[in-house]
Amino acid sequence: MRENRFHLVCSEEGKRIDVFLSENLKITRTKVKDMIDGGYVRVAGKVPKPSMKIRNCMEIDGEIPEEEPLSLTPQEIPLDILYEDEYFLAVNKPKDMVVHPSFGHREGTLVNAVLAYLGHGEGRGKANVECRMSNFEFDDQQNLNQRVLNSGFHNHQQAILRPGIVHRLDKGTTGVIIVAKDSKTQEMLSALFKKRDIQKTYRAIVEGVLNKKTGIIEGNIGRHPVDRKKMAVLNDGGREASTSFKVIEQLKDFSYIEAYPKTGRTHQIRVHLSHIGHPVAGDDMYGKKAKNITDRPLLHAYRIRFAHPIKGTPIIIEAPIPDDMIDFIDKHNL
Repeated sequence: MRENRFHLVCSEEGKRIDVFLSENLKITRTKVKDMIDGGYVRVAGKVPKPSMKIRNCMEIDGEIPEEEPLSLTPQEIPLDILYEDEYFLAVNKPKDMVVHPSFGHREGTLVNAVLAYLGHGEGRGKANVECRMSNFEFDDQQNLNQRVLNSGFHNHQQAILRPGIVHRLDKGTTGVIIVAKDSKTQEMLSALFKKRDIQKTYRAIVEGVLNKKTGIIEGNIGRHPVDRKKMAVLNDGGREASTSFKVIEQLKDFSYIEAYPKTGRTHQIRVHLSHIGHPVAGDDMYGKKAKNITDRPLLHAYRIRFAHPIKGTPIIIEAPIPDDMIDFIDKHNL
């Protein structure tokens, strides 16, 4: 991978560094944020926060990593379909499946699997790129790009890499995830998430014994000040976040709980539970005992409830508790 190095000297005051870099390097703020998160930007030898305010004569060094174009290839990967109609489908995502292609995961994602499932006429729905591609040669990337454009997705790059994706689950998290079949439904579902009109219920096994059977965890979440790959509860900055919980069953040295995130911040449930001293069992990013417990964070998107974006009817979708969580509960019963 070839890198384009830069050295900038600021001639203004008070502007956010991500805005300054976006304007001067002629790249998007999202790209700048990815560069900062990846350690490609430095001020006085240290990686800054995207919100850092620049000062006159401040020197900024860094590299713009040159990325190879991503292709989107339908792949025959079995899917556990929980619900489907002509507008969207709900999938029970297994552990270790990434939701959408990225530069670290080009294949084997949920998007790859959904495109194959719908493209071969297995799914129910409208005849566009997201749901019917049976007369389409999948190895022709130019045609795929054009079909995505014709489907009504306004952001070409997002449509190419995340067609129909409304929300996401972490790689290790299992459970319900919604995929829209057209741009209108995607926009309407996204609006429901944004307005918090979708009720989400998660099941988790956490370390230790919670003192309260129910509770609310509140605390702004933002990028960890030292480890930029992690999120953290911050005293200063970050975004408002709230998670309620209820203990379902007390286990030996662990607790089986339900969690109800009011907001949808990155790693929210994992960060909040770790913040109160009860990280998700198996979470090697936010827990201390993870390596000795299980091979993934035992977190499951159990139920999602909302009004159908087109029909207005109530929708409740549940994903069965996965075997690894059931086995863990059985082995740690009191």
